[in-house]
Amino acid sequence: MKSFVAFDFETANYSRHSICAAGFVFVEEGVIVDQVYSLINPEEEFYSMNISVHGIRPRDVQDAPLFPEFYETIKDKIEGKTLVAHNLPFDGYALKDNLSRYGVPSVSNNLLCSLQLAKKVLPKQSRYSLDTLSRQFSILLDHHHHALADAEACAKIFLHLTKEYEISSFEELYEKTSIYHGQIHQFDYRSSLVKPKKSNKRTRVKAD
Repeated sequence: MKSFVAFDFETANYSRHSICAAGFVFVEEGVIVDQVYSLINPEEEFYSMNISVHGIRPRDVQDAPLFPEFYETIKDKIEGKTLVAHNLPFDGYALKDNLSRYGVPSVSNNLLCSLQLAKKVLPKQSRYSLDTLSRQFSILLDHHHHALADAEACAKIFLHLTKEYEISSFEELYEKTSIYHGQIHQFDYRSSLVKPKKSNKRTRVKAD
């Protein structure tokens, strides 16, 4: 749990495959060792609502790489690593949908969600947004909705939670939270999920 890659995407519109920016933060043994940020040409229309959130406009991405070109530059760096997003149901499927859109096979990665983890270990809170948790844990997040800044905040939140609740492996994660990691490989995708533990109790059959 101390070595993983946190990632975040921004989109041009409401479609998950309209990625216009990507941020990846590489963590080794609890230390951020590398970062990758890129604008991406989504080949999609930009909605004003999305622009108001992240500030990226069509002119900003007109010379940016398409998603397959960007993925080619990072796939060797992320292969075999655990990918962590804050709200995996969005960012994970954005990754899956873009790979599917362009027919690009994924490298193999396990997948986890820092938002899902926060909800399990801090069940009494009313909000679990990236900015809320960053303030709560004194994590600097000056540029919320910038893909790299959000990925870095995600990485630090995940590190804080796994350290605070002494979660050091997938096995401990499952035992303490019932969270089962997701996975992406080739064209297969499964998001992380809360998976009830199997009961060891045997059902007693009443004799007639």
